[in-house]
Amino acid sequence: MSGQAEAEAQRLRHAPTRPAVFSCMLQCIDLLAMAVSGLFALRLLAPGLSEGYMLLVAWLGALAVVVSVRSLGGYRFRRMWSLGPGLLAMGAGITLGMTALVIGLWLGGWLQPGQGPALALWLTPANLAMVSARVAAWLRIRYLTKTGGMEHRIVLVGGTEALAPLIREIERDKRRGRRMCGFFDERQDARSPDVVAGHHRMGDLNDLMAFVRLAHIDTVIVAIPRISHRRLMALAAKLFVLPVDIRVMASADIPEFSRNKRSKFGKFRMIDLYKRPIHGWDAVRKRVFDLVLASAAIVVFSPVMAAVALAIRLDSPGPVLFRQRRHGFNNRPIEVLKFRSMYTDRADPTAIKAVRRNDDRVTRVGRFIRRTSLDELPQFFNVLRGDLSLVGPRPHATAARTGDLVYDAVTEAYSARHKVRPGVTGWAQISGWRGEMDTPEKIRARVEHDLYYIENWSLWFDLKILALTPISLITTKNAY
Repeated sequence: MSGQAEAEAQRLRHAPTRPAVFSCMLQCIDLLAMAVSGLFALRLLAPGLSEGYMLLVAWLGALAVVVSVRSLGGYRFRRMWSLGPGLLAMGAGITLGMTALVIGLWLGGWLQPGQGPALALWLTPANLAMVSARVAAWLRIRYLTKTGGMEHRIVLVGGTEALAPLIREIERDKRRGRRMCGFFDERQDARSPDVVAGHHRMGDLNDLMAFVRLAHIDTVIVAIPRISHRRLMALAAKLFVLPVDIRVMASADIPEFSRNKRSKFGKFRMIDLYKRPIHGWDAVRKRVFDLVLASAAIVVFSPVMAAVALAIRLDSPGPVLFRQRRHGFNNRPIEVLKFRSMYTDRADPTAIKAVRRNDDRVTRVGRFIRRTSLDELPQFFNVLRGDLSLVGPRPHATAARTGDLVYDAVTEAYSARHKVRPGVTGWAQISGWRGEMDTPEKIRARVEHDLYYIENWSLWFDLKILALTPISLITTKNAY
């Protein structure tokens, strides 16, 4: 990577604040404001109602309003960025949600005397809280977009003067948080000038891959005019391993019947080739899911972890915990925690030599905790730290290999596993691909399962994998 590209990537190494954070916060505030305000109004003006009934009505109203505002796009970035449209969507959502609540109560015969004034009072403090939250979010979003703390980062593939109008269009929308971070071109001839619209060419395709790994890029646009289908597919095959949206100019040679989603940058029409997996609101939900369950797991398993730690100290000298560098999200190295299962002087943090059956490096306690996966319980702390998710592709040691081949030399799709945060358990593990990976075929099978998980992710899928993990620990035979 060129010095200029590396300097820019280092400047962008910190992830910007995502709009989904504000969307989540507004939804939580709206839900609480409506529920608390409703409960207060019902208790004040309809004290004859039962406590259970008041709680039910308050939370039903809150849910109805949040669902209505969400359906009207009130939590989308463009509505949060522009205060007026955001307040209009909020007002319409409150009206729609409360109307639905009243009609539902009336049709069910649950509308009680005295609820009318309570419903009117309900909206006063709720409106005040919701409007205040939107004004605060609007001010904060404006500040972050102005200072670069919230931005959508874009790089281009291609380097002709024809890029200049697109670059200017992206820069024109800078006040809304879009940022042009540079262009890359594999051609090194007169067709690719060094400077286009004030931006210097930052390298070739390999430089682009390294740049995206280091910086937090959101979108890669293949901006080669009328690119052929064959060349586009060759580029896409390299780029799809990156955790970014990949778009191509609409003039590209793509079959007309293709169902790829279309989008626009100003007047420029794009075709979306790949979308980032588990991003935006999905990423927020998954992170909350991880934090709640990992915290609960630490509490539940704390006696087991204490017992394992004591057994390790009594069995052999050395530290209780073992730290190993592994591939994390976007190929970034992370330090994963495990209970030590090997003799200290024979441990292999690089994992160049995989553990095999009856491996004399493994201690007596180590054999048991490896077979039962108790050695991985400290990884719940990695989840809290943000290095791991509860469910995802299992992280491999940075130097792990099968035979003489490192894993990413076995299949070109290997790095695509790193488009999401790695997990404590995963779809490949409960499908039988846990433990020793001593052949290229096993590596390919694990990668196929990991990619299936990434492409089909949902919270229900995560719950299914977590529920099946204890069964897989009993049935798997190749974990030593």
